[in-house]
Amino acid sequence: MFLFRLIVVAAIAVMIGAEFVRLTDMSDFVDSFYVVDDEKIKNPMRIAVLSDLHLQEFGKNNIRLVDEIRKLKPDIIAMVGDMMNQNDPDVSVVITLCRQLVDVAPVYFSYGNHEKEAIRVKQTSTLNADLEKMGVHVLHNRYETIEVNGNLIDIGGLSANPGTENADYTQRFWQKYIKTANYHLLLVHYPQFFFKGGALVGSNIDMALCGHLHGGQIVVPFLGGLYHPLEGFLPEMTDGCHQVEGTWVVISRGLGNGKSIPRVNNPPELVIVDLM
Repeated sequence: MFLFRLIVVAAIAVMIGAEFVRLTDMSDFVDSFYVVDDEKIKNPMRIAVLSDLHLQEFGKNNIRLVDEIRKLKPDIIAMVGDMMNQNDPDVSVVITLCRQLVDVAPVYFSYGNHEKEAIRVKQTSTLNADLEKMGVHVLHNRYETIEVNGNLIDIGGLSANPGTENADYTQRFWQKYIKTANYHLLLVHYPQFFFKGGALVGSNIDMALCGHLHGGQIVVPFLGGLYHPLEGFLPEMTDGCHQVEGTWVVISRGLGNGKSIPRVNNPPELVIVDLM
């Protein structure tokens, strides 16, 4: 059944026009900008969002990515998971990138499924310690209160999976976090927490920065992202900036590709959010 549906949707894409279908050049990336106004924000602040790198490099030691982020002058840098691959023990790409970025702006790192699985299986993984040693703020089910341009921000990272078995845990863990009067900024790999029936819908989080869905992997012209294993065909909210019951949910298409299926019509993406 899955194969049949895949063939049908692929046929539709071909009928729309083969000239619209392009295998993505993974050697380059695009910038996507979002502007969000919020009365809690006293002074403008800029956030650079990196997701789903999967050990991809843009130039030696990711120099082109670093140079672009430096040029954009973010106030903070948010890494929202799957920067590595769970089956690859060499995370030097991530370490080298972070070592450069901490000199650009404060870096906040939350886990995706690849980091969690790698650390669970390889109990001796030093990723967490290596990141913290260089000054990266690893937000593994915790938050910090920071001041950015005069704005008080509770910035947190949630590593739980979005399955229903985590709903009670998620709400209990973040109960204190979402009750302060500060601006609540959450780094969470899975946007599904904010889909219909998700554990964090209506939770008083002001903004969530997410990834995971790779923009639907294959983007069908005029229809959007094609498929994700957790969401099926034409999944909702695979990228972009959405408002869900008072929460702005920003979803990055990601910078790399951890799957055997190539990205189509779906360039790697560096997301920039300007809070005003």
